[in-house]
Amino acid sequence: MPSVKQDAVQEIKDRLDLADLVSEHLRLQKAGRDLKGLCPFHSEKTPSFYVSPEKQLWHCYGCQKGGDHFTFIQDIEKVDFRGALRLLAEKTGVVLEESPGAGRQRELKRTIQRLNLLAAQYFHHILLENPVGQRALIQLESRGVTRASMTEFQLGFAPAGQRKDNLVRFLRKHGATDREMQEAGLAIKPDSGGELWDRFRQRIIIPIHDAQGELIAFGGRVTDEASQPKYLNTSQTALYDKGRTLFNLHRARKSVHELKHAVLMEGYFDAITAWQAGVTNVVTTSGTALTEHQVRLLKRETQELLLAFDRDDAGLNATQRAIELASKSAMYIKVVRVPQGKDPDDYLRANPDGWASLREHAVPEWEYLLRQATASLDLTDARDRRRGAELVIPVLAKIPEASVLEIYAQQAAGWLRIEPAALLRDVHALKSGNLPPRPSPASGGGRSVPRAGERDFRGREPAGQANNGASKATKDEGYLLGLLIERPDLLPEVAGELQAVSFSAPAYERVFARLQQMVAGEATVRPTDRLSEFAPDEQGLISAVAMAKYPELDSGSEAALRQSLDQCIQTLKINAAQRRLKALVAEMRAARASGDESRLVTLMQENDRLAHQLDALKDMRHGQG
Repeated sequence: MPSVKQDAVQEIKDRLDLADLVSEHLRLQKAGRDLKGLCPFHSEKTPSFYVSPEKQLWHCYGCQKGGDHFTFIQDIEKVDFRGALRLLAEKTGVVLEESPGAGRQRELKRTIQRLNLLAAQYFHHILLENPVGQRALIQLESRGVTRASMTEFQLGFAPAGQRKDNLVRFLRKHGATDREMQEAGLAIKPDSGGELWDRFRQRIIIPIHDAQGELIAFGGRVTDEASQPKYLNTSQTALYDKGRTLFNLHRARKSVHELKHAVLMEGYFDAITAWQAGVTNVVTTSGTALTEHQVRLLKRETQELLLAFDRDDAGLNATQRAIELASKSAMYIKVVRVPQGKDPDDYLRANPDGWASLREHAVPEWEYLLRQATASLDLTDARDRRRGAELVIPVLAKIPEASVLEIYAQQAAGWLRIEPAALLRDVHALKSGNLPPRPSPASGGGRSVPRAGERDFRGREPAGQANNGASKATKDEGYLLGLLIERPDLLPEVAGELQAVSFSAPAYERVFARLQQMVAGEATVRPTDRLSEFAPDEQGLISAVAMAKYPELDSGSEAALRQSLDQCIQTLKINAAQRRLKALVAEMRAARASGDESRLVTLMQENDRLAHQLDALKDMRHGQG
């Protein structure tokens, strides 16, 4: 397979959501947390083609094809990996190594990375060690930001003093050119011309990282409340696009996976305060409205989103926009309601242990929007109830699922003291264009109702389809592979056992061997991130097991996970023994027919030994169960 830079592959995946790509070629519909449609690679009447937005994988349970963005384009466009790479690079604007200007772009990114690291060290030193940072340090401490958080987030201070080029002069001492500093977004040329100025002056500095933890930009907050703008970010660079970046995502990812949801707040200090209060799954935008790309970033990590914005008009508008965008992506959304007059930062500083209560009382997005629509009304008054009906109808009309619509129509009808059927009639009339639209203070998309009963090629339900854990999956080699894909750090614990067993198919043997090689080089590598390095049948196998549901991973119990690993190993040994016993029957028959007594005795001894071993393994598995 052609060798390519893995960062180009990853950048394409970061820029392009798999569901959007697949939707260009077939119609997808919601199926729990996944999407499904008719497979484009074989003839079928019942959808067996699934896309997992969370894992960014697809798999057809009919023809067993599967993989990621690249395997889909390879199969749909009938091209090899290199051809798929070129097509997707053109689609996403990613510059490939062989493209003109790629060398310059790659070198520019390295330069910006180097200057960012130098600038971060400079700003951090000024804040903690230099007298000119004293005022900013006092301000941070007055906001409740601890020294530990200042170190964790590498907060800094950009001085001004008598000069406007403090950082510029520092970077020049480290060999930076004027052009490089401007390209990094760290320096600006004043309108009047002349010498370069620092972009950030007299501001508290917050370093911004991408999802992989690379320092790509800075945010700066004024120390004087009268100065404007209050927040200033690095300008767009070869590394940084604020609409494609979520602050703190690289720190929050582990916690998001463990807690199965992300918390979205408005500002940098909201996130820092929340982090100090133990809300380690928090992310924010860079002071801008949530974008579709940021929603895709979130959806790759989780299907559930908790919104915790300010209670002012800007916060209410931001909440509404976030609901509109995230619900279109079929995310499960709840809204935290901070007590009136407080924002999350204020509340958590005053109540460091109060997050659990806020989260417990969060409301689903549709209930939140309906309550917002009627918040200013007196629903004991007939005229206000009429106005309330006019306001909730457009909100209800945004709900695509009939069952979910009925639930919230009943709720709104109860507040308004009218029949749910009457509301539903007006909602359907509005959707069909027979009811004039009325202004609505909020709108949103919907969430799907999981549909059980659809199972994969091994009898398991596809990812997101498990019926509350009611169906048990066989703890076999496929299950083991699925566990290790999500937790490759556990592979060394079972590596020795894997060498002593045989697999049911060559593809399994090759995938496990390759996985061990990959993990030996990097303990956290996931094969789903490097699918292009596997053969087509191996890609289909990986996508199938990766999209299945594994309760022990969801539970977060290390004991349950290790028990499942042991059960998988036992099943592999049992299956291998059973396959060998079946083969021995034919070999003993052939030895008898040929009169080879010596061979027959040897085979019978092996048969007895394996039979005893199989009994012991089954007893052991029974004891584990």
